[in-house]
Amino acid sequence: MNKATITAVFFLGSVAAFGQQPSSPSTTAVSIPVIKIEKEPRFSINLHTGYSVGLGSTFKFYPDNISAIAVTQDGNNPPSKTITYSNPTKGLGDGFRFGGGGSFIVNDFINVGLDFDYFRSTIKKYRDSSIHQTNLPVTNNSADEYSYSERNTIAYQATLLSLTPSITFKAIARPKWFLYNKLGAVITFRPNSLQEDRTDMHTSSGWQGFYRDSFSTVIKKYEWGIRNPAFGFMGAFGGQIKIARNTRAFAELQYSHIVFVIKKRTLTEFKVDNINLENTLTRSTRETEFVKSFSSSTATDPDKPAQTIIQRIPISYIGLQAGISFQL
Repeated sequence: MNKATITAVFFLGSVAAFGQQPSSPSTTAVSIPVIKIEKEPRFSINLHTGYSVGLGSTFKFYPDNISAIAVTQDGNNPPSKTITYSNPTKGLGDGFRFGGGGSFIVNDFINVGLDFDYFRSTIKKYRDSSIHQTNLPVTNNSADEYSYSERNTIAYQATLLSLTPSITFKAIARPKWFLYNKLGAVITFRPNSLQEDRTDMHTSSGWQGFYRDSFSTVIKKYEWGIRNPAFGFMGAFGGQIKIARNTRAFAELQYSHIVFVIKKRTLTEFKVDNINLENTLTRSTRETEFVKSFSSSTATDPDKPAQTIIQRIPISYIGLQAGISFQL
């Protein structure tokens, strides 16, 4: 075999061997990334707190707008009386609240939830009364100056343990935040309202620059029996923002209105200078029943509660509430 033939056979063998080599994977297959969308949890729980301010429509319990009465008299001159009036604007509804709850995502626009709240509110009204007499005629070493002053404090305290089923409507939604409106019913179990009337008195008698003072305190406490449960409604506007994978922060401006229907008022404490005297009072003085209708007469039974017409106490307040929601 000549040299040219050997060269041709070698060339053809090399070409055949090269054609039988496996192809590189990089030239025959292309990897495609898989996009996976995680499913959002449908359940969430929350913790929240806030502060509320009572509105002008809230019942204030006060019999009048008098804040001070002052009487002065010099010698035998006619006495002079000054009465000061002030309009109490603060009603039940002021105070802190806190609670928790849960919600379920129905769809992209609607959530349903149930919240539990504890709320306590206290209001007070003061009335100062005084009389001051000077240059009194002195007979048998009697006082030539006399003064009497007292401060009456009326305080009311309401405690609400409430359940609030609600519906949340998403108004504007983005991946990391959304704005919403919320409507709900307020159901208050075992509503509680307490009243305290306190009178601090001071008497001073003077004779030729020497004075003798005396002090006394009278305390009356009442418990209001309220129809259980009490009902109301609420509305809110707020926003929620994502701060972690399954954690959200939210804040909302909330309006609530609840009505207490009074059934009974009972005197629970009557002290004069720390001496208990409630047992010395008749039942008609200690207890008052609120009824739809009744007839009055001059002859009253001291062993039965007094009667009056049913009262409804509205508690309306607006407040800012904030909290944290955890998706499950």
